[in-house]
Amino acid sequence: MRLSPLLVLTLLCAGSNAALAQSTPPTVEIDQLIKQRAYQQAYELATSQLNEWEGNVDFDFVYGVAAIESGNPNEAVFAFERVARTAPNPVLRERARLELARAHFITNNLAASEDLFNRVLASNPPVNVQNNIRTFLALIEARREDQRSSISFTISPFIGHDNNINSATADGLIDTPGIGEVTLSEEGLKTEDDFTDITIGMFYKRPISRDKSIDVSLNLNRHDNLSTDTFDLSYALGDVSYSYGNENNRFRHSLQAQKAYLDGNAFQMTYRLNNSWQRAVSNGWYQSLSGTIGTTRFDNYGSATKNHLKDTNQVLVSAGLTKLSRDFTNGLTFFVGKDRAQNSEGKHNGKEFVGLGYSVYWRLTPEHTPFARVSAQRTEHGDRHPTFINDTREDKTLSATLGWVWQHSPKLSANIDATFTENDSNIPLFEYSRFRYQAGIRYQF
Repeated sequence: MRLSPLLVLTLLCAGSNAALAQSTPPTVEIDQLIKQRAYQQAYELATSQLNEWEGNVDFDFVYGVAAIESGNPNEAVFAFERVARTAPNPVLRERARLELARAHFITNNLAASEDLFNRVLASNPPVNVQNNIRTFLALIEARREDQRSSISFTISPFIGHDNNINSATADGLIDTPGIGEVTLSEEGLKTEDDFTDITIGMFYKRPISRDKSIDVSLNLNRHDNLSTDTFDLSYALGDVSYSYGNENNRFRHSLQAQKAYLDGNAFQMTYRLNNSWQRAVSNGWYQSLSGTIGTTRFDNYGSATKNHLKDTNQVLVSAGLTKLSRDFTNGLTFFVGKDRAQNSEGKHNGKEFVGLGYSVYWRLTPEHTPFARVSAQRTEHGDRHPTFINDTREDKTLSATLGWVWQHSPKLSANIDATFTENDSNIPLFEYSRFRYQAGIRYQF
């Protein structure tokens, strides 16, 4: 078959155009996707051409931008390093150094990021570039500060009034099956009193890296009722936790130990293993899930010789949803748990419970934050009560709190709040209402 000269020329030109197209890196296409903020598509296109065009400075630069904007800063580091070393155009070299400094910042290589930013700053770039560099340098210093070990203390004294310090019934005459009507002693009835409450806290933070830290806290609390000592309560609570994660997912595991004293007597010891996960979704939405395994042991003292029958082991699971906005923080929590009695004789002290809570904080001004909380809980005990032998105790508890925080300064705040609680029970002895209000300050040093 004989080809005409014109056909041969046409085929040769077509082949030359195809070869020319294959020898041109897709920088324009990648750059257009970047300008359209289609960063993942730009990154995928650049990655598909990486083996062929890696080392081409124009390709490496747009590849680096696509990588850093699509959440692949480690790949961006290598690309920008090649451009910063080999680009013949000094403007492109400077742009690559800036982007490389940003990539090092994202990967938490603060020393390299700071060095590059300062080198570009020393070359006297345009004012807007200088301002951006200084912003990054301030962020580097802030991040370093976050990665330094720190210890702080707080003291929180409060005064208030409680119209039912012992969460007891106001009815002095209780009808019991088989026994008949029983008159309760004064100590078993609703007791009203003023109180003082003070908490001293210590918090130690030991960062391991940008995303990991070990935290230790200790809180000491003393609650004094002014007219009676019977229900004065003190406790010491220690917590050691390990936190890790990133901007989207955070995890925390902690061990807690708490020792409580009632009227100066050792009363209760609690140990807990807490595990939690928080996920940032989008537009200020956060999800959380937590689980706790705990054990509580009661001390016998004085005439309270059967306190050990209250010993329980607990499993608790909760899920939360939080929405942050400019003016409001809304939170919704659902929880379910079970306290299993340690002693068969105290099986009625075990219980299963489920509840729902809602809170809202309103940033009225930078200094003033009113807030409100409501919760509802249903509790069913594990066995018939030894006194009320015909009934297994079931409670429904509603609680509501209104309060206000005044942040006078970063270290000093004032707080006032009032809480009302209503507990309904199928056993009249355990029905009560309670109203408490308090005011105080919190100082950090």
